[in-house]
Amino acid sequence: MRGLVALAALLLATACGDAPVAPERTAGPDVGAWATWVLPSGDAVRPPAPAVEGSAITRSEIEEIVRLQQARTAATDSLVRAWDGDPTSPWTRLAVERLDFHWPLLPDVRDATPARAARLMALLHVALHDAMVAVWEAKYRHGRRSPTRVDSRVRSLTIASNAPSYPSEHAAAAAAAAMILAYTLPLDDTLALARHAREAAETRIVAGAAYRSDVEAGWAIGRAVAQRVIDRARQDGAAQRWAGTIPTGATLWKPTPPRRVQAPFDPQAGAWKTWVIPAGNAFRLPPPPGSSTPRFVTDMAELRRLGEGERTMEQTSAARYWATDAPSLRWELFLDEELARRRWSVPHSARARAYVSIASYDAVVACWDTKYTYWLARPVTVDSSLKTVFSTPPFPSYPSGHSTMSTAAAVVMGELFPDAASQYHRKAEEASFSRVWGGVHYRFDVLEGDSLGARVGRAVVARLRAHDRAR
Repeated sequence: MRGLVALAALLLATACGDAPVAPERTAGPDVGAWATWVLPSGDAVRPPAPAVEGSAITRSEIEEIVRLQQARTAATDSLVRAWDGDPTSPWTRLAVERLDFHWPLLPDVRDATPARAARLMALLHVALHDAMVAVWEAKYRHGRRSPTRVDSRVRSLTIASNAPSYPSEHAAAAAAAAMILAYTLPLDDTLALARHAREAAETRIVAGAAYRSDVEAGWAIGRAVAQRVIDRARQDGAAQRWAGTIPTGATLWKPTPPRRVQAPFDPQAGAWKTWVIPAGNAFRLPPPPGSSTPRFVTDMAELRRLGEGERTMEQTSAARYWATDAPSLRWELFLDEELARRRWSVPHSARARAYVSIASYDAVVACWDTKYTYWLARPVTVDSSLKTVFSTPPFPSYPSGHSTMSTAAAVVMGELFPDAASQYHRKAEEASFSRVWGGVHYRFDVLEGDSLGARVGRAVVARLRAHDRAR
């Protein structure tokens, strides 16, 4: 599926499911004081006060809602239900779908490299987080009652909410997400994406959850926050072309079969600007073991045994499962499923998404710094007869990106969901060892990647706890 067709399918699937339920964790006035990532504070993009209740402007907006509700169709109601609930979830899933679409096209389309996929998700979720903080700050600053609480003719077609309606969080999420996706995926149909985001925002009007002015104010917040994220992204180093040279040596990286991509992916990513850790080299690993050391010889022998028949069906299945997406995207979907089960409020969900995405992104920057410091050859370069489950990725071996990103994400998810911490630790362990089972990494790659990811994850958790103490 492609672009907006895919999003429409996602929305229809949601609309045809069970009716939405009220959130388990609600959000109140304190959200507006949460620490932000690109805004100086939650009130930095506060909209002007809305028209007073009972004014000519408000009455006119009420009449618009009544007319729209009288003209409702089954398709309208489906769209309203689809966008009800957490507005950050459909945009997360659309971003993952678009990256999934690009993934098999590598190396022709590089938007979906592991480093760039993690970057996209971090930019998206930082924008959604700060937009929700700004929205909640304005909601409780102005305290506007929703249309259903003002006029009995307006029916509520959404989950009941005690939060003020101005500005609309759904409009803010749609505007922010559309801008971030247009910036990070410029080859997609960005005009159609913007039109669809507008449609998503305006479902809140026909749903009786928002005045048009609520939507306009939310839309303005989302765009203002997204622009700040994009301004930062333009300075993060990701657009800079690599001007280095590939080193040569018996155990140094070379293009790997079958595609033999000549230029490895994102050699400069280790220098990209990070969100939490000081820089990509802050936790740089020591050099990998030399090719004549017992550790290297032992790990290479393990890969040969796996290729010669010791690889089980379960190991093969796990290797393929973890190889079908950029590793950070698996964790985005795990988180989306977890949030849906727990029914967290919109701001709490946006906060969780931002921290997990930032952990994955900072982890990949740290991993790529070490990768391109040592340029270690992949196992198939050391032994061309090695049988792998899938094509070896086109970048150096040490350490494993799957291990680094998965462990970092699991550490943060364990902090967010303590009762599920052991479950996510096991998933990270499987992600790590799937790379050995697939034949594309030495065991020391994944063990050192786990160590690096844990350090990044703990740094992000420390920031999360510091933000909590300041609330």
